[in-house]
Formats: sequence, structure tokens, C-alpha cells
Amino acid sequence: MLSTPRLFDLRVPGHALRECPADSLVNTLRAWCAATMMLLMLMVLAPHASAQLIETTEARIEYQDGGFDLAASFDFDLPPALEDALHKGISLYFVVDFQLTRPRWYWFDEKPVNTMRTVRISYQPLTRQYRVSTGGLQLPFSRLKSALQFIQQVRGWRVFERNQVRLGETYHAETRMRLDLSQLPKPFQINAVNTREWNLSSEWKRFNYTVPTNLDAPPPPAPVAPPPVAPPAPPAMPGSSPTPASAVSGEPRTQFSQTLSNALSTNQLVQPVSQP
Repeated sequence: MLSTPRLFDLRVPGHALRECPADSLVNTLRAWCAATMMLLMLMVLAPHASAQLIETTEARIEYQDGGFDLAASFDFDLPPALEDALHKGISLYFVVDFQLTRPRWYWFDEKPVNTMRTVRISYQPLTRQYRVSTGGLQLPFSRLKSALQFIQQVRGWRVFERNQVRLGETYHAETRMRLDLSQLPKPFQINAVNTREWNLSSEWKRFNYTVPTNLDAPPPPAPVAPPPVAPPAPPAMPGSSPTPASAVSGEPRTQFSQTLSNALSTNQLVQPVSQP
């Protein structure tokens, strides 16, 4: 007589056939699913919860000298752990990311620009100065606050050229600032993974930018100030003689007076009397 087949059977090598109840297996699967979901949630939410936010207060694009520059402002305070590491000789690298995207309904979005700029800050114990380096520019600062203010203000950074965009098109621009942990020494990189103060980053600042169509138009000329108008001469009083032209202009009268003075000088008028 055939028996009803079991729902689940587990075979263990070297052992007899062992039955596994269906309720027990279902509870085990539920526990594994709950644990997996919690792990995924921690992986997704942990980077956002552990990051120190940098606030983006301004972001715009300016057209200058045939290219487009990014003008952005950020605001943040350096955590005590980072300040202590800086004073111990660890250089900090702040990265500004910029992306430009043109949406297309018929295909994937076009990304003509994806660039970044790195700013390095270090401390010199001998001179007690902070040095900020970006590209070929190096600036010394005597105060940490002044050095951070320079890093937080992004001005004159050429992010893309004119031939990379289309005139009249609207693009999606986004930028952010973050502390580059990959530039730190290896021991500090391991410590930064689990330390909240070392994860310094801002949210993406997104805005739209429409490329002007009149880039070749010359700038409007500056208004020319009209020449100053001389005040009108006062009316002559009755019975008074008109003012001569020499009285109006002081220079001819001065030359005439000098000539008359030379002609009537004492040395020329007084002649020595000859003895008989």
C-alpha cells in the first residue's frame, strides 16, 4: 500500500532518512527573510545616517571668456577629530563634483560634463600656518577659519567649454562637496568607515541651466557722461562797463602783466647819469 509522500525530506550522509516538518521550515524561511531585509536596510541607510552634512548655500553657472564657470558656496564646520588629525600632519582633501545632463525622451540621457576639482588643506607646524592647494595655486593662512572659508567658496572654476553644449538647450546641473577618504593614509581609511565625524559630504545640489543663444553679442557699451556745462554769466549791472575778455581768461592777463612788469622794471627805466 502506497503511503502519502512527505512534504520535505532531508538526507544526511551516513544517517537514516530524517523528516523535517513543514511548519518548522516555514518559520526558518521567515526568519531568514526578516534578517535579510534588516541587513539590506542597514546597508542602504547607514551611509546617509553616518555622514556629516555639508550645506550647499549657492550654485550657479556663469559665462566668462568663451567658457562656463561654476560659482558655488558651501557651509560646514570641521569636526574635532578631523581638526586633530590636521594638526598632527594629516592632509585633508575636499572634492567638488559637477555633472551636466541633457534629458532625451527617445534615448538615455546625455552627460556631456562629469568633472571634479580637489582642494588640499595641510598644516605647517614650524610656521603655524595652514596651506590650501588647488591645481597650481597655493595660499597660506594663519587661521583655520580663513582657510576653510576659502575652500567653501568656489569661484572661477571652468567646468565646461562652449563646444560641449548646445545653444538654447536646457540642461540639468548638479554639484556637491565631499571629503575624499581615499586620499587618507590606510589606517585612517579603516577608522573612517566606522566613524561618523570622518564622513563629511553634502547632498547633490540640482538646478536647471539654459544656455543663452546670444553668447556672441557684444556687451552693451557703457553710457557716456555728458560734458559739463559752464554756468551762465551773471547779467551786467546798469551803467557798468562790460568785462573785457582778458578778465575772463586769467592766463592771457597773467602773460600781459608779466610782460609789462619786465618792460617797466627799475633796471630798465633808471639809466645811469653820465659824468661830463
